[in-house]
Amino acid sequence: MMLTILAESALRSLFLGSVVWIGLNLLRVRNPHVHMTSWVTVLVASLSMPLLMHWTTVSITLDALPVPAPENLWSAGSPLPESLRSPLPSELGMPVAARGENYEAVNWLALATVAYAFVAGMLLLRLAVGICLTWRLARAAKPMSEPWTADWSVRVSNVIGGPVTFGSTILLPPQCFDWDLPKRQAVLAHEGAHVANRDFYVLLLASLNRAVFWFNPFAWWQLVRLAELAEIISDARALEVVEDKLSYAEILLDLVQHVRRAPAGLEMARACTIRARVERILAAPIAPAKLGWRKRTWTAAVILPVVIVSAGSIAYSTPPVSTLAVNGAADANTAARKPRSVSFYSLGRTSIFTVFREGDDLFGQLSGQRKLRLAAATDGTYFYPAAAAQINLAVGDERQPSEVVLSQNGHDLRAARIAEMSWQGMEADARPLDSYVGAYELAPNRVLTITSYDNRLYVQETGRPRFEVAAHGADAFSSHHDDLVIFLRDSQAKVTQLLLQEPVSGARLAPRVAVARAKMIEDKFARRIAEVPDRFREQTPLPGSKEAILRGIDDLQRGAPNYDRMSASLAAKIRSQAPELQAMFKALGTVESIFFRGVGPGGYDFYGVKFAHGFAEFRLLLAADGKADDVIFRADGNDEPGGIASCASEQDLRPRADTAPIHLLFYNATGTGIQLYKLNSEGTRTAQGTIDENMSTSVLTSVDSPWVVADTSGKCLEIVLPGQHTRYHTVEAAGANGRPEHPVSRRTAPLTGSEQMLRQYIEALGRGEPNYDRMTSEVAAQTRQQLPFNQAIVSRLGPLRAMSFRGVTSMGSDIYMAHFANGTAEWRISLVKDGMIGRIALGPQ
Repeated sequence: MMLTILAESALRSLFLGSVVWIGLNLLRVRNPHVHMTSWVTVLVASLSMPLLMHWTTVSITLDALPVPAPENLWSAGSPLPESLRSPLPSELGMPVAARGENYEAVNWLALATVAYAFVAGMLLLRLAVGICLTWRLARAAKPMSEPWTADWSVRVSNVIGGPVTFGSTILLPPQCFDWDLPKRQAVLAHEGAHVANRDFYVLLLASLNRAVFWFNPFAWWQLVRLAELAEIISDARALEVVEDKLSYAEILLDLVQHVRRAPAGLEMARACTIRARVERILAAPIAPAKLGWRKRTWTAAVILPVVIVSAGSIAYSTPPVSTLAVNGAADANTAARKPRSVSFYSLGRTSIFTVFREGDDLFGQLSGQRKLRLAAATDGTYFYPAAAAQINLAVGDERQPSEVVLSQNGHDLRAARIAEMSWQGMEADARPLDSYVGAYELAPNRVLTITSYDNRLYVQETGRPRFEVAAHGADAFSSHHDDLVIFLRDSQAKVTQLLLQEPVSGARLAPRVAVARAKMIEDKFARRIAEVPDRFREQTPLPGSKEAILRGIDDLQRGAPNYDRMSASLAAKIRSQAPELQAMFKALGTVESIFFRGVGPGGYDFYGVKFAHGFAEFRLLLAADGKADDVIFRADGNDEPGGIASCASEQDLRPRADTAPIHLLFYNATGTGIQLYKLNSEGTRTAQGTIDENMSTSVLTSVDSPWVVADTSGKCLEIVLPGQHTRYHTVEAAGANGRPEHPVSRRTAPLTGSEQMLRQYIEALGRGEPNYDRMTSEVAAQTRQQLPFNQAIVSRLGPLRAMSFRGVTSMGSDIYMAHFANGTAEWRISLVKDGMIGRIALGPQ
């Protein structure tokens, strides 16, 4: 973040200096006073550039984007498939960061930061030591009170060999008592000009600018040029007193023979500049005209517009868009969006499998995974691919699910149906709403609070806005965001649990809890919200997070996880997947290096780990007691590049054994639905679900294990071999040959409208009022989930000042650096049809 701001400031300063240099030469300006005023103005602007480029933002108001017509609205029932989730739970609301580069064992950004800080620190130390030593030298010098010194502060020092100016003090050597009157007058006039023009302080600022922007050649040239101009102007003042160029040149040559370099200050005669100065003095026909303060002000005023242009940025904004038309369109399509029926099956305390019947199609969603269309097996049953398992669904009459079985590690577990909803023949529940009012624990850090007012029921999750739900049958309610809320009763007809179904994260069970327990959870969440913005802005890891990652890896490889170092919820998840995790970490091998990547919006510390046989990313959330509250693991394969194979080679391809695990992210840009198949050891396809247009899915697989991408009829489009080049893979639209056409080179310019849409998104986040109608249903659900953290971060960063495009990810998302009043953050955004946001992510740099 710091290096980005400094580099951009240096480039802007270089542009400013180039324009001023060209202008002075084109106008043939020769007066050194004009040059001095011009370059001092540039110097002040250069030092202030990191602030100026945030303060000089011009806002342009554009007409709002047109609201899409009803027929173009996205269906909330569109599947958001994810055939295989990460072995560990996903960070709530943390979108996947699309990155194209391979993982490095060395953190180059950290090395660059250290190198910059070292050089800048050495230059600043050298400057500070020089000032300190010269100050001590001036303090130890003896004051001189002679008639020829006039009102100047003159001191005599035995340490120096020639005249030196330090601040407003003129230091002379002991030999000054032997100088004749013309020499004394020349020296005093020269040094007095330095004092009057405050050259010491100008060059001090120039030295500070050089230390901060030492990597910019312009900063070094600027210091040399200002020192040269200061001597030219002072020499001109001395010539007015001596009135003999040759005599003054002799004085300079005499002084340079006795000069001894002072630690800091302006010396009258330096050996490195004396030749050029003497030649200039002898060659100058007349003395330069003096410049009054009025003319100096006009000179700076002429340069000021160039400063504003070099530091300025343009911000685009739109007037608030009325949502009446969108809301009306949504209401008109409500009936088409609702499934005919929804059934919920329990696979454990934290795993709920939801089956949606939408027309003739069946969709499934497991807790923590995405909703996808169920694939039909040859025997007429349907199946849903889950992590390290498969869920089989038997269908009865009228395509209603009759039995759900989880198959894992050779064992079958029959699921119990715990609730069901239907949108046909529904009647509103006439029961009093007070029986539902209370607090329900969704997670160790989230509570669902149910309230009623004026015979209406409201739901509020920790850190999220309250929303109203409408009755849809006995104990069943739904919101206009397609959230389903079902209250479950015990044998005594008392409401003891709540079932919440969300479009992206699936169904979760929440037991009813006491008010004290709910308040404790809310307070814990409030503390986390208060801490996250500063942690995200500072991008420093929590003490002990690196060691916790390494201990956890070692424990899993030994098959002995230390559950005492985990929260209760994380420990339960690790227990349920311990065998698979041990096998995966054993395949990766020993840890060779680990490096910190940054802090995520949710307060997770990101680490990259290089194993003997592969790479991985870990995201760790540490609790206040030092326990691991949550962990996200993403396998990133090994050095194998992977690639795209032709469909003709499908019969010859087989998965490789004992290769590194890797997560693949598929994005469908074909304009229609596609299907994913995994090839097994016999070369047979295994269906892994569908991906609708402009949707993505993540799968866990192994390097070089082939995946077939097919159209809805099953016709092969391409075969993806997992590796570094295909970790983030976009399935493009088919070309003339019927196969997806991949661009030869990555796009280098931003998408039209992406910056404007990102600005609107950020500004809406700061207000806590995102425009969900300008997002796909997937992005809208993610934005709702992460709103508390992102709003807190944006609020702490302050007003948005400027935005700069940085490149394009391998998934086609535009990368922007957003510069706020109090910091900088990286954003990635991609647009789909109608200019809607299809992907967006805020993450560490």
